[in-house]
Amino acid sequence: MYNPYTRLSPEILDALLQQPLCFVRQHFPRGKTAAPGTMIPLLLTHYSFHETDTERAERHMRLLFKDPYRFYYDSRLPAHREKLQLAVRQPAGYTVYINLIEKKWKASDSLKRRISQYLSRQLPWWHYSPKDKLHVTLRERYGELFVALLWRGQQTEVLLEDIENFSPCATI
Repeated sequence: MYNPYTRLSPEILDALLQQPLCFVRQHFPRGKTAAPGTMIPLLLTHYSFHETDTERAERHMRLLFKDPYRFYYDSRLPAHREKLQLAVRQPAGYTVYINLIEKKWKASDSLKRRISQYLSRQLPWWHYSPKDKLHVTLRERYGELFVALLWRGQQTEVLLEDIENFSPCATI
């Protein structure tokens, strides 16, 4: 599984905490590495305290109702700032990521092939041809990664995981 997110660092946290933010923590299987050990990958998603973002953070928490690692941090609270400072030190047994992508994302050739196969199989009415120009972007929503696809005025978003796990041999 591809993980575009950055490990939380003191520099990143200090920059983010220049303004009041809330953070939603969740289990993040995409952050699991092949390294030996039982590191539990966690993802922090940051939100501002504007009305729309506050509603999104609350919805994010509701969506995580079954996640034993979910937590809501309010950076205005000293106790929560202390917990964030602990998270930035990457405590033993955990790897903590932040929903920031270090560099401009570009779909790999392998992913482009899978997207093409996915479109042909799952969206046949698009009449998509791999020779056509397809605009592909990566989007994040509530801790999940989506691939946004735009082609000839048609657009859709598909979970990145669905494309990664797509098998062109499977029947519809």
